[in-house]
Amino acid sequence: MDEKGRRFADDKKIIKFKDSDQNTEVEENAKHEQDKRLKDKNAKKLKRLLKKQKRKELRARKKFPDEDEIEEELSAQDAPQEKPEEQEVPDTHPEEEPAEDEKPAIENEPIHDAEGVPDDEDEEEEEEEEELPEKRPAFGHAKKEAPSNKKKLPVKRIIVVSIIVVILFAVVFAVFNSDKFSFHNISNFFKYGVFNQQGEENFPLDIKGERVNAGNFDVIGQDICYASDTKTKLLNNYGRSLFSEQHAFINPVLTVSENGALVYNLGGTGYQLINKEGKTFGFEAKDNLLTADYADNGYYALVTQSSGYLSKLYVYNEKDEQIFAYSFADYYVTSVTLNSSGTKAVVAGLSALNGSEISALYVLDFTQEKPLLIQEINNDILYQVKYLNDKYACAVGRSASYVLNTGKDGGLQTNSYEGRSLTAFDINDDTNTYTVSLSSSGDGRNCDILSYTASGEQSKSFSVDKKIINLSTYKGRVALLTGDSVMLYSKDGKAYSEKELNSDPHSVVMYTASDVYVLCTGYIDAVSL
Repeated sequence: MDEKGRRFADDKKIIKFKDSDQNTEVEENAKHEQDKRLKDKNAKKLKRLLKKQKRKELRARKKFPDEDEIEEELSAQDAPQEKPEEQEVPDTHPEEEPAEDEKPAIENEPIHDAEGVPDDEDEEEEEEEEELPEKRPAFGHAKKEAPSNKKKLPVKRIIVVSIIVVILFAVVFAVFNSDKFSFHNISNFFKYGVFNQQGEENFPLDIKGERVNAGNFDVIGQDICYASDTKTKLLNNYGRSLFSEQHAFINPVLTVSENGALVYNLGGTGYQLINKEGKTFGFEAKDNLLTADYADNGYYALVTQSSGYLSKLYVYNEKDEQIFAYSFADYYVTSVTLNSSGTKAVVAGLSALNGSEISALYVLDFTQEKPLLIQEINNDILYQVKYLNDKYACAVGRSASYVLNTGKDGGLQTNSYEGRSLTAFDINDDTNTYTVSLSSSGDGRNCDILSYTASGEQSKSFSVDKKIINLSTYKGRVALLTGDSVMLYSKDGKAYSEKELNSDPHSVVMYTASDVYVLCTGYIDAVSL
């Protein structure tokens, strides 16, 4: 073999030697990389197992700490320990590199683990396993679970219970404020407050040029009704005029009921009947009028002077037909009241004997000619009498108040003022009570406010150091009018509020538990207390 042939054979041996060493080195590196991946995989599995075990323990103990605490604790346990850096294997043949055509075969060859499963599949399984549920909520928060009917039921119940609570609250609020949510108020709101705001009058209402006495200022439901020296007027609670009727009465006197109002000319013969719709009917009495009353069912009573008698009573039904008459020979009638059904009347009369006043209370049944009962009261003058209910009637006098049992057996309950002077009173047939203001000082100050039941028993009392010129009651509350303010109290003396007035006040009327109308010189105001 020549020199050229030997050189070629030696080169071939050298090539074979180089290929064997390179393959060994690649296999060792691949095995090392495979072992490293297997360790990482086992470490990840161990980490997941530890997390699952920790969560099971927390569920068993029913403890739900904050997310940050769980993550910190788990992270502390799962933190990988520091491993010593692996020394790189020195390349024994750095100058010798594998052929370029052999590298792709080695790099593209999938590496298998000990079980023969490619690492790519393990990575996919690991990704699927690492898709864990959402993090557990912190302690005290709702637990997130998969939607189910059991989960939706509590939410629905909470919504239903909330709606029921709101409805019950609205019902209770409406009951305690039924006076403000009446059909009449709602109707007025839509009629005058929403659809007819233009030209609407606002409080205070100017009544300059009109003279209105304190006794001629009242309410029909929640509408203001007053009689001035020139006209009778009805205003709704928005201050809008419902009707206005002129009259020619010299001394107009107003009496109201749920059905409407009656205005008569004291000392004259003319009178007007006004219903709630604002229709006015004018009449002439048979003689000069002394007093009158208007019942809720439309019946009304007129007391006039009479030739041959001191007074005479006439009773009419809702069709203006006379149904009863009675003449008084011994007493001048000062006040009259009809019961709610229009079948009976109580009349207060005044006479004199040996220089002292004598008053009497007559109970008249319209089916009988003679009185059922006559109750005399010595040394007193009765200002007003009014039915509290069908059994009892109240009379307020100069020195005492009285409650009369209008049955056949009779009976009179006397509540003396005990030397105190009467400054104001209110008889409320809606609550079957009456209230008086009694002053213990000569200037009208230091007033005691006393409330009585239908049977005449004192129920509530309290005192104020101011002069009370007028008062009005509504359910369990009383509005007191002083010379420059209006005050709201409960009947047992609890003070709610006080509002100052800009002008000289004369009369106050409550129309809700916290709202009043006030008659002042030159204007009428609505005050919320």
